Amino acid sequence: MLIKKKRGAVTFLKMANTITVLVIILAAVTGQFAETGLFRRVLFTFHMPMFFLLCGISPIKHKGEGKAGWLNFARQMALFFVIPYILWALIYSNFSYRHLIWVLYGSWNALDKAQTLSILWFLPCIFVARVLVEGVLSFIPKLPFGKRSGALIFGGLSLAIGVLLPKVGSLGYPWCLDIAFAATGFMLLGYSIRDVIERVAKKPLIVLGMFAVSAAGFLAGTVFRGEKLEMVLMRSGDYGNLLWFFLNALSGCLMVLCLSALLSRSWKKDGSVIDEQEETGLNRVTMGIFVIHMPLLQQVILPLMRLLPFPIPQGVLFLAGLVLTRIISGWIIKVSVRYVPQLFGIFPSEQRMLRDSGGGAKM
Repeated sequence: MLIKKKRGAVTFLKMANTITVLVIILAAVTGQFAETGLFRRVLFTFHMPMFFLLCGISPIKHKGEGKAGWLNFARQMALFFVIPYILWALIYSNFSYRHLIWVLYGSWNALDKAQTLSILWFLPCIFVARVLVEGVLSFIPKLPFGKRSGALIFGGLSLAIGVLLPKVGSLGYPWCLDIAFAATGFMLLGYSIRDVIERVAKKPLIVLGMFAVSAAGFLAGTVFRGEKLEMVLMRSGDYGNLLWFFLNALSGCLMVLCLSALLSRSWKKDGSVIDEQEETGLNRVTMGIFVIHMPLLQQVILPLMRLLPFPIPQGVLFLAGLVLTRIISGWIIKVSVRYVPQLFGIFPSEQRMLRDSGGGAKM
């Protein structure tokens, strides 16, 4: 029997997505308050791994069979990731052919040279990672072990490749290839634990115990290390000590997942914990937060609020700026989606074609 969820209900994925996006915004904005402060370093230890893990936990739309399926899949991924990436990079950059070359190179270092929005590195990175994930999920059913176990094994291999690839030049790998392997690893890890989440999220005492253990491990690897805690910059492949990186990233991710299960009260709801129809991870709302909300908050709202003739505590300044930015960016995103939907990977002709063929448009 199909169980309908109440409109606006707080689900596990919605809560995990909300926490993850908030942590990413905090990590980006804290650079204005303290360049390498402890709080900023703590956030950077797990915010991007959690985002990639969530992309793997979220329902994934697979390609069709055969060569035609692959071509259609690649086209859909290019429309959703590559086209918006190029458009936004050019919008935020002073156009020149030199800058265009840096944009097409697709690494964080190249985007910095193009003097554009550097956070856009995640779009080519996820495009490559999504293709790699699809390749793995298409291959592992041919192997003698289960799909979840295969995803876990290949996830470990992808993580090893991503963090161990040697540095190349000052630009890094084109299209964030090394980071994409690491992202693929976290995405496959998220995919492999979906069944575990379905079972464990319904048992609040176990979730509470796991939260306590993961929080203790995370605090031991971050806060208690104090000034010894390295600044992790996944965007450029700077992980610091790999043992501490994986301890902090995995314990931080587990902490967020447990907190999401507790706050959404998954054990009180009928049906699956992970809704196959729910869109989280890098959806159009999240993309709008990255390309409009965060730059607006960092470059416009907070600087303007600092010009007020009276002092405002940093915490209050950030919260007020966050609310004000949410209102303004919400309207900008609505107008943009309505009149220039291609900026968010929305192509009306493509959607009509998918509806006519009976396909879906969810990524």
